[in-house]
Amino acid sequence: MTNGAYGHCPSGAVPYSVRAGDTLGNIAFLYNTSVNDIIKANPGITPDQLCIGQQLCVPLKAQLYPACPTTNYYVVTNADTMESIASYFGISPQQLVYSNYGIDLNDLYVDQILCIPVAPSPVSININIGERKLTIYSDDAVFKTYRIGLENPSIPVPRGTFRVLNKQVDPGIAQGARWLGLSEAGFGIQGTNNPQFIENISEGESIILSNQDVSELFNLVPVGTTVKII
Repeated sequence: MTNGAYGHCPSGAVPYSVRAGDTLGNIAFLYNTSVNDIIKANPGITPDQLCIGQQLCVPLKAQLYPACPTTNYYVVTNADTMESIASYFGISPQQLVYSNYGIDLNDLYVDQILCIPVAPSPVSININIGERKLTIYSDDAVFKTYRIGLENPSIPVPRGTFRVLNKQVDPGIAQGARWLGLSEAGFGIQGTNNPQFIENISEGESIILSNQDVSELFNLVPVGTTVKII
């Protein structure tokens, strides 16, 4: 056990509970950081002797948006108000204020990045690999559907039930405009700068959407959302 107990990580780092099969390399990839930075943030850790349930603090790359220990970010759009955002996520406007210290939530602007308090997700996701389709459900009804591609034709996609573990805005060119990490090391939903890629790839590891679609999905799907892949 390190001194990075859940919920007690320093600013710029997020808490992480080690799962079966985890390595520092996989955790670093999942959070777009480095193994060395994780080691520095967790004095006394033995990299090759991680234990299931062990609590780590995972440092994130410097971001130009508010600290958010759960990485449950939201990017403001033209139609948003503080009340509409709070209502969608099932939280109060006051909770939204408390999670975004120093930001004037009565003067929101497009592309402003907010931290959303984690609450029960208003939606769930179903991904059908054969049909290459990602569907968002709200109250068991279809809410949104997106066309997907898959990253690598030589790697089979994991099937089963996962959850959204972390979210990143502008994670890097290789991951497009947004990244939603799932509860499987190194596996997630990402964007692409080449929309034609979605039509050309039929098998792979990461789930790919156009940057436009993944940006919309990012705002609709909070950390903790259930993702079923068939």
